[in-house]
Amino acid sequence: MAETGSIFDRFFDSMESLADTISESLQSQVTIEDDKHHVIGYSSHQFESDPARISTIIGKRVPDSVIIGLRKKGIMRQLENTPHPIRISGVMEVGLGPRLAMCIKHQKEVLGYIWVVDAGNLAEGYAESVVEKAAQIAARYLLKQRGWKTKQTRAQEDFFWKLLTSHYGTEQDIKRDGEADNIMLPPGYFIGVFEPDRAVDDHFLLKFRQTAESYSGVSLVFLTTEHNRIIILFSFLYSIEGTQTLSSFMTLLVEQMNKSEGCRISGGCSLYYGEYLSAAVAYTEAVSIVEIKRLLPFQARELLLYEDMGFWAHIPAIIEQKRSRGRRSPLLNPLKEHDRVHKTDFVKTVAAYLTFNGNLKESAAFLHIHTNTLMYRLNRIAEITGKNLKDTHYRFSIYLDILTEETRQLNQWFAED
Repeated sequence: MAETGSIFDRFFDSMESLADTISESLQSQVTIEDDKHHVIGYSSHQFESDPARISTIIGKRVPDSVIIGLRKKGIMRQLENTPHPIRISGVMEVGLGPRLAMCIKHQKEVLGYIWVVDAGNLAEGYAESVVEKAAQIAARYLLKQRGWKTKQTRAQEDFFWKLLTSHYGTEQDIKRDGEADNIMLPPGYFIGVFEPDRAVDDHFLLKFRQTAESYSGVSLVFLTTEHNRIIILFSFLYSIEGTQTLSSFMTLLVEQMNKSEGCRISGGCSLYYGEYLSAAVAYTEAVSIVEIKRLLPFQARELLLYEDMGFWAHIPAIIEQKRSRGRRSPLLNPLKEHDRVHKTDFVKTVAAYLTFNGNLKESAAFLHIHTNTLMYRLNRIAEITGKNLKDTHYRFSIYLDILTEETRQLNQWFAED
């Protein structure tokens, strides 16, 4: 083996050449990233690659799923708090095999990372010395490209994920870690989840943060991402009664992001909580709203708060139960059979009528028919089924069956509109 010093005893004009030098010395694949996990150098593709590295190189950035997986396991924090290279076992659920890794730092500032694929051929001690020397060279290069994400921000993100994943056993544990990282926790909070129909990049996140913080009286405590999902924990600086203020904030945030970024963003907000052990429950509540809006985008279009969730919270479980039983609704059968034989639109008519809360004018406009025609159809539906849509039990039951059994067809109808 060549002496470590002689390997690096030359000028490196790029991180690509540094990555190739490490790779040649250790006979393994190497990736160098900046503090935002953007790839700034990687070795030639001469060995087998695992899914995480392939995705990283193709996308020029480490996938969010890999970063989050490592943060959830505490690996990133260990890496950032250790002054020497560490060996990491594979995290196969995110496609990452074993690695020898080191955090590139200047004093206490994180500048980037070096990752070496460990296929079992990295000599103990020698490989670490190569990576440590390379990190010193990379640090000088990266000092010119400092990122905005400080160690404090990273500590906050780790702490937030611990809250979201029920890591803590007591409120005292939470308070202790929060104080250790200089995190000020408000006495109560909400958790919001947002999913845009476009990629969440640094520009989008910055705009989102600015928009949220521009709302008077709101304190944005934590913000993180998971895949294409933005998660925030926030509070109000004053006491609020009812849901009007909360609804106003959520609506404004969604509408302004839709307008400024030219996208569609779906959002949901949890109930209010005072105990931080409930953060995982609050996160689940907010996620359930976004998932319902994804499942039934038109019907749940105005849903933002878990406070208003009502029966929507049970829709996924009902769908799963129906799927496992394999039986179809006897309430819908007469109308579906009539539509099939006579080429009518009675199921669609019922769906529109109930979606628009029995409003004849809105239902007729959606169906592109006259209100008199709609009235005729409703009378015929009553004759065919022997049931009246004014009956609360029948009305709710058939609507639930349409939502859970005709979901795809329902979405097609309303997407056309």
